Amino acid sequence: MPNALLSRCLMVILTFSCNLQVCVTQCIGTVSATRRTLFVPEGGSVSLQCVVQDCGTNTWTGGWGLIEGINFTPLRPSSRLHLSNYTISANRTCLQVNIQNLNQSDSGKYQCSIIWEGKYTSKGHVTYVNVTTAELAHRKLSHRLLVCAGATLCFPLILGLACCLYYKRFHSPPVPPHFRGTSAARVKPKAEVVYAAVILKSPNQPKRPQAREPTVYSSLNFSTV
Repeated sequence: MPNALLSRCLMVILTFSCNLQVCVTQCIGTVSATRRTLFVPEGGSVSLQCVVQDCGTNTWTGGWGLIEGINFTPLRPSSRLHLSNYTISANRTCLQVNIQNLNQSDSGKYQCSIIWEGKYTSKGHVTYVNVTTAELAHRKLSHRLLVCAGATLCFPLILGLACCLYYKRFHSPPVPPHFRGTSAARVKPKAEVVYAAVILKSPNQPKRPQAREPTVYSSLNFSTV
């Protein structure tokens, strides 16, 4: 009985180790894509790509598609949309999509989705494409040109102002030192009040007779002995 139990335990351990080795050595495919947001003017073009890495068997299907809500719609080639792929190495393939003459309907979320041989799916990061109107793109370009022109005009003015300040600072005459005096010296003198009398005489006015000197008839002198 103990020998049978020991044999069963050994069989379980060997089976588990074999399964673990298979899981460790099993190759798993991956899909690599960059998560980003693109703003493209209407009428322009955009190019997207993802890299599929398999186990060398090259048994996978799928490619680029457009996400609409919860649905994934694979992209189909057209006169404006071109799909291509090229081999990077023995087990790496690059899938590329190029859309020309963009319009508002091309805005959306684009993703690379791959279905492997085991019927499981791998998906790359989502790329957001925003198609802007031509008027908005022209406005942005005009705004950039206006900013550049303003900066070009302001630079000479700023340079001239800096030169004037430098010249004024280092070439101005020296300022005499200011000494602090006493409080009496700082008091301003009061203005003197001058009174003037003006007498106006008329030429027809008769002259007043001058006062005669008094006549002395006698004088008395007193003396003490």
